[in-house]
Amino acid sequence: MKPTLFRALLSLACLSAVPHVHAQAYGTFTVESPAFADNGVMDRKYAGKNPANANCTGDNVSPPLHWSNVPAGTNSLVLIATDPQGAGGLGVNHWMAYGIPAAQTSLPEGAGTGGALRMGQNAIGKPAYLGPCPPKGTGMHHYVFVLIATDLAPDALPNGLTRAELDAAIKGHSKGAAAWIGRFGNF
Repeated sequence: MKPTLFRALLSLACLSAVPHVHAQAYGTFTVESPAFADNGVMDRKYAGKNPANANCTGDNVSPPLHWSNVPAGTNSLVLIATDPQGAGGLGVNHWMAYGIPAAQTSLPEGAGTGGALRMGQNAIGKPAYLGPCPPKGTGMHHYVFVLIATDLAPDALPNGLTRAELDAAIKGHSKGAAAWIGRFGNF
């Protein structure tokens, strides 16, 4: 074999190996919950709890979430959980948590009701997890948990932001996002 042909084949072999190594080293940014499959039905304990609202019959416990392969340059993570079908299609904001350090890889069950996280206002103006309370007869609603990687420092944002304020604060700072969907309905 001629040296030129040998070098060309060796170069092709090396180049074809690079994407495989690169994919293993960085992977795809993902988020998931061990409590329900993606697009699976959420247990009633994750639903909202409010004796004054007949649609809120759960325990209002936030589900556990795990993630991996945060994008390079990430300093903190933002979690936004919404029901895009709620409020007649206008959407309902169920949970906003932010300032989650990039090195953290999970939130335990119930993290949305403790004081350890920086949280923004949910649909009723409280900095906490607000579980699903879809009206009876509206079918299964989709609860979308979006995890956004940002270059913001974990302490960059104050507690109690509204959704509009949070969106404005992270605009231009996103490094990527991942999502997981849970479904819940009252029949």
